[in-house]
Amino acid sequence: MARIMDLSRAHTWRQRHQRQKSSGLSVAAFCSREGISPAAFYAWKHRLTARSLPARPEPPLFVPLDLDSSPRQTDAVLSRGVEIELPHQVRVRLDAVPDPEWLCRIVAALAGLPRKGATP
Repeated sequence: MARIMDLSRAHTWRQRHQRQKSSGLSVAAFCSREGISPAAFYAWKHRLTARSLPARPEPPLFVPLDLDSSPRQTDAVLSRGVEIELPHQVRVRLDAVPDPEWLCRIVAALAGLPRKGATP
């Protein structure tokens, strides 16, 4: 189980790392002057860096889909409807290809996402 980081200790170590950078001293010399171990210095540096990494971007809710308007065999498939599979075993079946904005609202509602510019 992960330990909860003490924010005051984290703040103290952030300040120490900043002081070491601006001091021009090596890590060993700085740690000797501060009375701390280089191992603790590097452990906290790693711990603080790991927590400050940017979060992974969420995949887009929708991706562009180009439907060729020339008549083909796929037109027969599209005229039968569309099925969209969403996370958590949610499927949306439609008789025809819907308006993209309408579809976006439906998927956002199913996913519990806030809609931009939505009116109650």
